[in-house]
Amino acid sequence: MLNLIVWLTLFIGSYLVIYFIADLFIDNLKDLCVLYNLSPFIVGMLILGIDPEESIASIIAAVNGLPYVSIGNVIGNSIIAMTLPFSLTLLIYTLKFKSLSRFYLIILYILLINLLFSFLFNNFMFLSGIIAIGVYIIYILRNLRNYSQEKDRNTEEIENTKRFNERESMELRRSSKVKKIFIIFVGLFFIFIWGELLILSADQIINILHIPEAFFGFIIIGFVTNVEELTLILKSIKKKAVDIGFGGIIGKLIWNLTITFGISGVIMTTISFKLILLLNWLILLIIIAYFNLSYKREKLTKKDGLILLVIFIVFIIINVFLAEI
Repeated sequence: MLNLIVWLTLFIGSYLVIYFIADLFIDNLKDLCVLYNLSPFIVGMLILGIDPEESIASIIAAVNGLPYVSIGNVIGNSIIAMTLPFSLTLLIYTLKFKSLSRFYLIILYILLINLLFSFLFNNFMFLSGIIAIGVYIIYILRNLRNYSQEKDRNTEEIENTKRFNERESMELRRSSKVKKIFIIFVGLFFIFIWGELLILSADQIINILHIPEAFFGFIIIGFVTNVEELTLILKSIKKKAVDIGFGGIIGKLIWNLTITFGISGVIMTTISFKLILLLNWLILLIIIAYFNLSYKREKLTKKDGLILLVIFIVFIIINVFLAEI
C-alpha cells in the first residue's frame, strides 16, 4: 500500500512539474518570437498548438517499451480534448464561430487513416511516424503561405500589430535574450527528466494495481493532460473570442496526430494489434466527422454538448470494460 502511495504521489507530482515548466517554456518561446519579430500567427501557433507535456509522455512511454500507453495517450488525449471541454461548455453557452477551412479537415482525415494503418499492418508504425511528421511540415508551410497572403490583403492591420510588437519588444529587450534561451533549454531538459519519472511511476502503478496498459494510456494519461483545454475554451468564450479556443483545440489535435504520434511511432517501429485500438480510433473518427458537419452550421448548441457528452461516456465505458481485448 505504501509503495502505491509513493508511486501515485510521484506520478501526480511529475505531471504538475511538467505542466508548470511547459508553461514557462512556452512563455519564453513566445517572448523570443517578439524579440526576433516573428509573425503574430507564429506566436499564436506556439501558444495554442504545441503541447510538450503530452508529447513527452508519449515519447518516453515509447522509449520505455509501453506502446499502448504511448498510442493511448495520443488517441485518448485527442478524444477527451474534443469532447469534455466542449460538452461542459455547451451545457451553459451556445458557441458561434467561423467555418473551418477544408484543408484542416483533409489533414485530419489523412492523419486518421495513417494512424489506422499504423496498428492494422505489422511493421507499418515506423513509416506512419515518418508520414505524420511530413504532414506536419506541410501543415506549417501551408499556414505560413496563407499568413503571407493575408498580410498582403490586410496591410493596415498588420502594421498595427507590428507597432504593438515593437513596443512589446522594447520592453522584452531589457531582459537578456541569452537568459531566455537558457531558460528554454533548461525547461526542456527538466520536461524530459520529469517525463521519465511520470512514465516510470505509471509503469509501477500499472504493475501494482494490475491496470491494463491500454486503459491507463487512453484514460488516465488522457485525463491529466487536458486540464488546460477546458480553461482555454471557457476563457475564449468569456473574452468573446471563440475561434481562439477552437483554433487551440484543432492545433492540439493536429499536433497529437503528427509530432507526438510521429516521433513515438518512429521510436516504437511496431505495435501488436488490439481491438481496443480500433474501437478508440472509431470514436475519434466519429468525433471529427461530427465536428465536420457542425462547422457547416457555424454554431454549436446544448444539443451538440449532450451528444459529445454521450460520446465521452461511451469512450469511458469501452475503456473500462474492454481495455484488454
